[in-house]
Amino acid sequence: MASFAPHNFSWVEPGKLAGLAMPRMPCEYRYMVDNGIKHLVCLCERKPPNHDSCPELQLHHIKIVDFTPPSPNQIDRFLSIGVAVHCMHGHGRTGTMLACYLVKTRKISGIDAINEIRRLRQGSIETHEQEKAVVQFYQRIK
Repeated sequence: MASFAPHNFSWVEPGKLAGLAMPRMPCEYRYMVDNGIKHLVCLCERKPPNHDSCPELQLHHIKIVDFTPPSPNQIDRFLSIGVAVHCMHGHGRTGTMLACYLVKTRKISGIDAINEIRRLRQGSIETHEQEKAVVQFYQRIK
């Protein structure tokens, strides 16, 4: 089966962490597996279609209401499992979690992490509340 990159797919940490929009077709799941992704974190309220088409890819479901920030517990859970992460379009909730990953792994400030994710993934982190969640995460772990 041919594989194709999911919409809005990009590496934040090559080979370690990617962001994307919700995958919909089996060939998109195959692309992730073909590129070394073994875990997919879904931040939507419902699981993505065809998520069981690629048994080598383990789905982790963390429900976050669209346009809202994740809770501290949801951030901690994501950081313990994430390799590729998506929400509906791959911007708000996805960008927020990606920025928290950078805060933790690169030991940079919340503002610096937000700016880096926006540089790498245009349109990421859509609301003030999502920005605030990244800054609060930084303050919690520094």
